[in-house]
Amino acid sequence: CECVRVCVCFLIMLVCDRVNLYELIKKNNFQGFSLALIRRFAHALLRCLQMLHREKIIHCDLKPENILLSQRGPGNIKVVDFGSSCYETQRVYTYIQSRFYRSPEVILGHPYSMAIDMWSLGCILAELYTGYPLFPGESEVEQIACIMEVLGMPPNDFVQSASRRKLFFDSKGNPRNVTNSKGRKRKPSSVELSAALKNNDLLFLDFIQRCLSWDPTKRMTPDEGLQHQWILDGNFNKVRSRTKPAVKKTTDSSTNTEKQVKPEEKTHSENSSKDQLKRDGSATEERLRPIGASAEEQVCEGGGRNTQQQGERPIHISIKAQEQADPKGKQSQDPLSPV
Repeated sequence: CECVRVCVCFLIMLVCDRVNLYELIKKNNFQGFSLALIRRFAHALLRCLQMLHREKIIHCDLKPENILLSQRGPGNIKVVDFGSSCYETQRVYTYIQSRFYRSPEVILGHPYSMAIDMWSLGCILAELYTGYPLFPGESEVEQIACIMEVLGMPPNDFVQSASRRKLFFDSKGNPRNVTNSKGRKRKPSSVELSAALKNNDLLFLDFIQRCLSWDPTKRMTPDEGLQHQWILDGNFNKVRSRTKPAVKKTTDSSTNTEKQVKPEEKTHSENSSKDQLKRDGSATEERLRPIGASAEEQVCEGGGRNTQQQGERPIHISIKAQEQADPKGKQSQDPLSPV
């Protein structure tokens, strides 16, 4: 029955649109993905943020759970949950962003801007590579400690002008000691970004570093991000040729007739050792998301959650990633396509 077929297709589309990046990380046993795939997501997210920034809109809760894979093709995403979003000139909340992706200016009580979404983007891309949050603080105090552990101490004027500085620093500007549930104390500048990410790709590290500047005015913008060499290396603006491959004609001397010779086809290969999901169920044990993850937070420190609850109909922006040219003129199939 045509009616039944339409209903089934519609349900499948709904399921595909509900798969978010956190669930994708979880399906991959928290092992992370290749830089090639992460760059595709980064490009699509930058285009989304570019659109929001042109309208002076701050998302305020960008995280893997709020980025859905679209059923419309590989590389397509939807950014959802605008329950906390606002115009930059009409900021509504002071307590925003999920903790792991919360910018330092929000934590310390500075006025925030659209730059907080770029901070979240840097945290998300790092998590997509490692499989775990870059700054997994169990509280806001440890969250700042996690950030300082990798990025070092914030600028002194940034601390002194913060309305909540006394919660995190003493009268001399020294960070307050904090020990997490595992008995760990974090020291500023004790971990290099490359060590935290376990990656030595200079362009990728530079991209993340520019997203994670303490000073929001020096943080990379979406426009600058789209022009960063790490993104440009993806050739996302390359337009596929719609013309048919050239056909050479040669003359057969024996029969004095022309025959067509097709050009040699190029092979298309991609290193997908980290991209492929384990679909055979051979993974030994499913690792749970670390304590304090944004997916599990129901009540924020010091106040109620002001973001949209699960189950509500999300507002979304659909971003279609521009496809890279395929030598065979066919759409490249992504191993992580939700379809």
